[in-house]
This record gives sequence, structure tokens and C-alpha cells, in this order.
Amino acid sequence: MSGVSVSSTPPAGWSEKCATEMLLFHSADWLELLESSFDVQTQYIWDDRAQCGGAVSSFSAGPFRLGYLGFPFGGVVGNARITDEFLRCWREHRSELLPMAIRIPISAFGESTNLDLAYASTPETAIVDLPSWSLDVTSGNHRRDVKKAMRSDLELVDAGGAADGVEIFRIYFDTVKRQRGVLRYSEAYFVNLIKLAQSSSHIRVLLARMENTIAGFTVVVRHGPVGFYLHGGTRMAFRQYQPSAVLLYEAIQWTQSLGCSSFNLMSSPADQQSLVWYKEKWGGKTGEHRTYTLPLRTSYGFFRVAERIYRAVS
Repeated sequence: MSGVSVSSTPPAGWSEKCATEMLLFHSADWLELLESSFDVQTQYIWDDRAQCGGAVSSFSAGPFRLGYLGFPFGGVVGNARITDEFLRCWREHRSELLPMAIRIPISAFGESTNLDLAYASTPETAIVDLPSWSLDVTSGNHRRDVKKAMRSDLELVDAGGAADGVEIFRIYFDTVKRQRGVLRYSEAYFVNLIKLAQSSSHIRVLLARMENTIAGFTVVVRHGPVGFYLHGGTRMAFRQYQPSAVLLYEAIQWTQSLGCSSFNLMSSPADQQSLVWYKEKWGGKTGEHRTYTLPLRTSYGFFRVAERIYRAVS
């Protein structure tokens, strides 16, 4: 594989390719959102001969930097698949790359890809035939929840500004704390998401309001032919009105209206089978999502030790 370059600026025609293929997670707008929300540095790996490549976002992890290809979904720009040949080439350019390792997400619902790398496996759920989906294919409980929310005083609106972002973060923070999860996203991230949604036709930050209060929120995006449920949360005081159900219903319908072929409910933690069942009851199917890791430096070994210790004590 010749003609490969690594750069901190996008190669010629990058934005046009992302726009044509509707690849939000590789677009300059998305990458700028990550950079303005976290300690992230972006690099572009491009093969001029094959006219394909990817954006790698290097997140700070203590004294280390860990890269993600096309965060959070993966994939490349251009008509190509990730292969072992790609990996050999990336290893050859390791001195130019910032991260100690690159994590490469491979969806359960894309082309079958098996790489000669270690990987972590999680259950991923998606509505695979979105055009034919309707509320009738969901469980009776979900149908009742949606109809109950529609009869309530909940009002569905698009988020309007920074103040909404602050409130959304508070709901997200409380949800993570309640579930004893890991806080991965910042207040700035949600504020910037809303700002980007106001200028992009591929993102919606949906709110369910009641009594001038945000009862719940959902973030839904389009990337290529797929709709993605990125985030959601409910304020516990309004849980009885089922805001999460009607928000997800609206999100699915919106991606249907865009002509998406499927709706991805994303991966679930391997130990949360109840969450997988909840997603499947929306008409989803579950497969194995793999996140491969391509080590680039020996420091990745030290990081893995520190990561195992953190997980053991947290």
C-alpha cells in the first residue's frame, strides 16, 4: 500500500467525500466538536492510491494518548474495508501517529471483518430493516409507554441553546451516578452537541419538556445510511410519564423519514443483559460488536496494566 500520509489537517477533498457519503463521525464538524469538548488531537491517515482513509481522535488518558478510529462508530472514508494490510501500513507510520494504540470499532451489522488483533466484545443491537419498522413490532409494554407519554403533557422539542446543554449534562450525570457507571462526557460536549445540531441536518438533540422542565432527552444522529441513538436520559421525577419511550419513538421515526436503512441502538455493557432485552423489544436484533486494538508503542503495555487496576478498584 503506497502513497500513505499522516497529517493533522484533512487531505484534499475530505469534506466533500464526507458530505457525499454523509459520514458525520469523520467530518470536520464532528472532529472539531470532540476537540472543543475534550483533550483530543485529530490525525488523518490517507491512502492516495486507494482514495480512502480515516480520522483518528487521540484522547488523553493520564500520561497516555489512546486513539479511536472514527469515534464512536469506526469505519473509513472511501470505498474500502479495514484489512490486515491497512494495519501493517499504519504500523509502518507509527512514529508519525500520536496515540500509543488505536482502537478500531467494528459493528456487528457491517461487512464481516476479522483482524489479527486482540479485541473486546460487547452486544450491539439494531433495527436492521428500518423502512418496514413500526410501533406494532415493539413489545406491548413499549407501545403502552409511548401512548401514555403521548396522552401526557410532555412536549417534544429540539434543544435550543447552552442552557439546555447544561441541564442535559445534569440528567446524564445523575443517570451515570445512579447506575454506578463511568462519566465519559462533559458538560461542554453536550453544549457543543446542541450548537452543532442547530447547523447540521444529521443531528437532533430532542427534549421532552413538562412544566418548563426538561423531563428527558435523546441524541440521535445520521451517519451514512444508519441512524444512531447516541445518548439519552430521564429526570427521575418525571419517569412515570415515560419520556424516554416517546423520545426514542420520535428518534426512530425521524431517521426513517431521512431514508436510513437501519437504526443502531449501540452497544451495551456485557453484564447488562436487561438493557439488551429492552433494546430488542423495540424490534432490534443483537450481534457481536468488536473493538480491536492496534498497539503502536510499548507504552501501551503499561497503560493496559493501569487500566486493569483502575477497573478492579472502581
